[in-house]
Amino acid sequence: MPNTLTSLKVFIASPGGLAEERKAFRDAVQELNDADAVARGVFFQPVGWEDTLGGIGRPQTLINEDVRAADYFVLLLWNRWGSPSGTTPSRFSSGTEEEYHVAMECIAGKTMRQIVIFFKSVDPQQLSDPGEQLRKVLEFRKDIEQRKTHLFQSFDTTDSFRRLIRRHLAQWLRNEEKGVTEPPPANEPPIVTDGQDAQTSPALAQAWKLADEGRFTEAEVEFARSIVGRRNPRSLIEYGRFLVRLGRLDQATVMFEGAVAVAGDQGNQGAVADANRDLGIVLRIRGDLTGAEQMHRKALEIDEHLGRLAEMAANYGNLGMVLNVRGDLAGAEEMHRKALEIDERLANLEGMANHYRNLGNVLRVRDDLDGAEQMYRKALEIEERLGRVEGMARNYGNLGIVLTERDDLNGAEQMHRKALEINERLGRLEGMANNYGNLGHLLELRGDLDDAEQMLRKAHEINERLGRLEGMASNYGNRGSVMQARGDLEGAEQMHRKALEINERLGRLEGIANNYINLGMISQARGDRDGAEQMYRKSLEAAERLGSNVMIAKANRSLASLRASS
Repeated sequence: MPNTLTSLKVFIASPGGLAEERKAFRDAVQELNDADAVARGVFFQPVGWEDTLGGIGRPQTLINEDVRAADYFVLLLWNRWGSPSGTTPSRFSSGTEEEYHVAMECIAGKTMRQIVIFFKSVDPQQLSDPGEQLRKVLEFRKDIEQRKTHLFQSFDTTDSFRRLIRRHLAQWLRNEEKGVTEPPPANEPPIVTDGQDAQTSPALAQAWKLADEGRFTEAEVEFARSIVGRRNPRSLIEYGRFLVRLGRLDQATVMFEGAVAVAGDQGNQGAVADANRDLGIVLRIRGDLTGAEQMHRKALEIDEHLGRLAEMAANYGNLGMVLNVRGDLAGAEEMHRKALEIDERLANLEGMANHYRNLGNVLRVRDDLDGAEQMYRKALEIEERLGRVEGMARNYGNLGIVLTERDDLNGAEQMHRKALEINERLGRLEGMANNYGNLGHLLELRGDLDDAEQMLRKAHEINERLGRLEGMASNYGNRGSVMQARGDLEGAEQMHRKALEINERLGRLEGIANNYINLGMISQARGDRDGAEQMYRKSLEAAERLGSNVMIAKANRSLASLRASS
């Protein structure tokens, strides 16, 4: 352990009603100190109004001095803004607002490193008709949303807040080790995924319009208003889809399950099917492929009974994505072609674009890069014609992967940055994670290891927040490759084994084959020929089950290289 510790103060400001979260904040700080930070020479000191010593003068003045002494400032808001502090007239409407403005002065004077802001989700009933206290919180949130001056994130549960705090603390620890002390110049886009257009009321259409413009606070108010006092499953479904955008999967699940219950009571089987399909998407994001398949098959059974062709196509497509992750490429292709046949018959361009893209993913895993590119470009042409920027971003990202496989790294980077620009504007979480991960892999291939690691960490933070196991496995694998390039074989092995554990849980053969190849390379570098051969043979087995000629050839080349070096 180092002889001296660098002490960094983290001040937490909040109005009343958030005692549980304030405790979680202190617990998270202590956990990181005990587990990692102190051993690396850093001690984070949690500070709040509870710690302010008594003294002569206005209590808020004393609290403000603690803010000025802090290195980091955490602002936590929910449904209350607070009340003015003390009896002395003040230009601030609450003590929390005063603390925030003191922190802003410190940031301007460069005596504080960063301000981060968290918003706890508000009950839709209250959100739809906010009183004076909540209205002030919403006005503040809209202001920072538009000006993009700070990092801010929303959360549903105390556990998710604790994870967010741990993530920021871990980043600050890394910054301290690297000597990075400047705060970021602007807000990162709120973590947000997969939007869908409202199919019914003008109010829902307006809510989605606000969301697509990045006005997430106003959008959520509109979604909340659409469900309060009504037993409307469609409103619950659309609100749930919006929450998936925000990465708030727990609350989204509540909305979808509520829609199933309400629609079931009303005998609205179409809405039951739609909500089940969305529940399947949430489960797939979280890596529960069995649960996802179950939901999609439930939805498909209902839609087949009702004769809802477009919805049947959507379910076939979702089942195809589940099968693709599992490495069942024949089954995945069958599902996507069934979906495409229906949507071509219906002239449903949006659905056709989705299926072309998904077929491209199957062909790419099979190493048919020409076929994959053809599918992606067909999908892109439709998305451009429809003006669907989200779909355009997906296809730019996929084309970037194809170009990377062809070693056209400049063209690939152009595609990934086009996709990232759109996804950041839309706040599309899943897309941003994919783009950061793909750019990280590309930078690693160029030998730019520092920037590669930075991109991969961004991707991993988003995937971890979503609980998106497939993405986390890819990020672990890519980070392992960066460590291999640096000669850190122990760290690389740890990363590849983490990736392998997730991929084996998912049954993701493409990832398993890659992980075993990399583990074999590590064993070979250590002179463990038997261990290397065992890893390469396991990779070959997975590649043969997958039917990937490129992976089969890669495993065979590795085995041949091992024999030649004897």
